[in-house]
Amino acid sequence: MARAKVSLSEVCSDGSAVYWLESRPAEAGRTVVVRADAGGVIDHSPEGVSIRSRVDEYGGGALCLVPGHSTGAFAYVDHADQRVWFCDGSATAGGVVPVPLSTEPAGVDVAAHGGLSATADGDWVLCVREIHPEGAARPVRCVVALSTRAGSPCETVVLGGHDFFGTPRSSPSGDRLAVVAWDHPDMPWDASTVLLVLLGRVGCPEHDHDVLQALGVEQVVAGGAGESVGQPDWGRDGTLRFVSDRRGWWQPYLHDGRVGEGPPLTDVEAEFHGPDWVLGQRTMAEVADGTLVARMTTSGRDALVRLEGGSVVPLAQPCVSIAAVCAHGDGVALIGSTPDRPSTVWLWDPDGGARPLRPHAGVTLDAADVAVGEPFTLIGRTGRPVHGTLFRPAAGDTRGPEGGAPPLVTWCHGGPTSSCQAGLDLTLQFFTTRGFAVACVDYAGSSGYGRAYRCSLWGQWGVADAADCLDAARYLAQRGDIDPDRMAIRGGSAGGMTALNALAAGEGFAACASWYGVTDLLGLVATTHDFEAHYTDRLIGPLPEARHLYEERSPLHRAGAMQGSVLLLQGTEDPVVPPSQAESMRDALEAAGNPCDLLFFEGEGHGFRRADTLTACLEAELAFYLRQLRL
Repeated sequence: MARAKVSLSEVCSDGSAVYWLESRPAEAGRTVVVRADAGGVIDHSPEGVSIRSRVDEYGGGALCLVPGHSTGAFAYVDHADQRVWFCDGSATAGGVVPVPLSTEPAGVDVAAHGGLSATADGDWVLCVREIHPEGAARPVRCVVALSTRAGSPCETVVLGGHDFFGTPRSSPSGDRLAVVAWDHPDMPWDASTVLLVLLGRVGCPEHDHDVLQALGVEQVVAGGAGESVGQPDWGRDGTLRFVSDRRGWWQPYLHDGRVGEGPPLTDVEAEFHGPDWVLGQRTMAEVADGTLVARMTTSGRDALVRLEGGSVVPLAQPCVSIAAVCAHGDGVALIGSTPDRPSTVWLWDPDGGARPLRPHAGVTLDAADVAVGEPFTLIGRTGRPVHGTLFRPAAGDTRGPEGGAPPLVTWCHGGPTSSCQAGLDLTLQFFTTRGFAVACVDYAGSSGYGRAYRCSLWGQWGVADAADCLDAARYLAQRGDIDPDRMAIRGGSAGGMTALNALAAGEGFAACASWYGVTDLLGLVATTHDFEAHYTDRLIGPLPEARHLYEERSPLHRAGAMQGSVLLLQGTEDPVVPPSQAESMRDALEAAGNPCDLLFFEGEGHGFRRADTLTACLEAELAFYLRQLRL
């Protein structure tokens, strides 16, 4: 399971081949560019290089194709130095040597790049630069243009003046740039704006070629207070489109020259976008006939649809979770998973439907071993709906004891502005094939259900999320689906905090497994990175006024109320939740007389990437449940 848990992202196409990033646990989490065409599937990036951005800590947009050069030319961010490099063709065939496009940082502690995109002529790579000046309290971000023709690093700052920027996109004619920007204390899914900037080629006395610069000041196209926008992109005719939740759902719009006006391309109450935790999100693509194909999320499930005259037309394909979409040939390429197949790259075309580009390596689950999700909705103690998906145990012809119900593992997603995914998750199947039922809960604040549901966690983080998870478990117990005396809960990062608080919320759970979970909210605020520096202002309240709430909702201060055992799994190099939080949590639990096991994993950060780490964690978690639930 651990070796097969390959993470795919950033799918793109040059018309003849499809490319994507692939993170491989078997190679210590190294991320490579993969290329697929009629000749097969091969690695495309430099040997030994791992491609990953660290902008905003979570990165994204570490790859872009560069037209106007050799076939397969691409730019990428090297994880080791965070610089942008250029390969004029495949780095694994023909001896193409990468060349740097960005300069080496000088006078700064850290410099990173992300959100890469290329101009239509391939002369420049646009990206977000993040620098941490020596002695400065906060990093500085801007949009820069990097020349691919200069022969040596040549760069200009195109846009600045905001705390954060999304991936910049230039128009087909190259004379305009659109980008999302937002500022503290907002997160991009709370309030953000689409900016439009005029571009021009300006002669540079230091070089024998032009540089790309902004002409005049930026124009606000959409967004503002109380509105989240995203994914600005251009049609082949030069029309700008974007998504906005101004009507309560992330829906697509065309820019008609007015700000905050005009109807969406469809009135369907569904999400065509997700929270921008990473740069470069793409869930819409203009296909060859000029129509728009998009991922649409409703009730926790994704579908592929075509937008036609204000309506959505479902396109036949098997994926229920879709991470990214790009145009390819007459159809699209997408990253998606089905109820019985892990995430892989698919091709969809109007004539042949959908087919996987290649089978997912290392997966040998038979159909009888796959637990398929069953959606459920309940009304929780708050009076709000709580959404979830139940996965019953499945392992061939194996059956549980006659007349008995299975033990439960309740699954808390991270974020907390995120959601559970409906497609096959090998970690989840690890437990269902061993006799556990798993309930994935989209608690208050989850994405995929509209802005109102996403904002329902404001002021209630640490309370409403934990209550929703406990209510969901009790609901399933009342239905007779699971054993009420054998209930566990697990989560990672923010989900780890939710799981720990649910353990303290009342009788129900007997065991809790927290993967790099938040345990001390004041400690989190003191050490967190700039992207999330004010995230808790809305989720809990501003400091110092709400200090008492931070203390009350921290699992660290609720150890005495926890009525079960705890397993803590923690990386030693975690920049988001430092190891000291796990140590303090263990000490508090032991002081309260509650059992706690703490395991550290050397070299792992916030989100484990190595196959040996994943293996050790799952073995420890399974043994923990078997012991604590008396199985």
